[in-house]
Amino acid sequence: MGAAAVMAALAFGVAGTTAHAAAQPVRAEAASATISENEAARQIAANLLKYEGNRFNAQDRAELQAIADGTAVEAQGIRAGGGKFGALIKVLKKVPGFAKAVMKKYDDFKKWYGGLPWYVRGPLAAMGVGSDLYGIWQMFH
Repeated sequence: MGAAAVMAALAFGVAGTTAHAAAQPVRAEAASATISENEAARQIAANLLKYEGNRFNAQDRAELQAIADGTAVEAQGIRAGGGKFGALIKVLKKVPGFAKAVMKKYDDFKKWYGGLPWYVRGPLAAMGVGSDLYGIWQMFH
C-alpha cells in the first residue's frame, strides 16, 4: 500500500511534498463537494504561504495571510467589482506564471493550469474552476 501511494505521488508530480500533504490535508482534485470562491482563495493563499512562502516579500506574505485568514476578502472588497472570479484572481496573481499564461493562447493557459502544483490546483478543482478555464482566460482577452 505504501508503494502504491509513492507511485501515485510521483504520477501527480508531488514527490517532494508528499510528507506535507499527509500532515496537512488539502482538497483533492476529485472532491465531491464544491467549495466557494472565497474558500478556494483562502486555501490557495494558505498553501502558497506554506509551500512557497520564502519567495514572497513581507508585503506579499501579509496580503496572502490576510486572505488565508479571511480578513482581506471582504475588507479589501476583493469580491466587489472583481467579477465571477475576483477573489481567485487576487490570489492567482501570486502564482508563478499566471500573468504570462493568461495573456497567451488558450492552449498555453490550459497547459499552465495542468502544470500547477497540487496545492494550488486542488482548491481550484474543488471549486469547479477546471470546468471553466476558458471563462477565466477569456476575461483577460
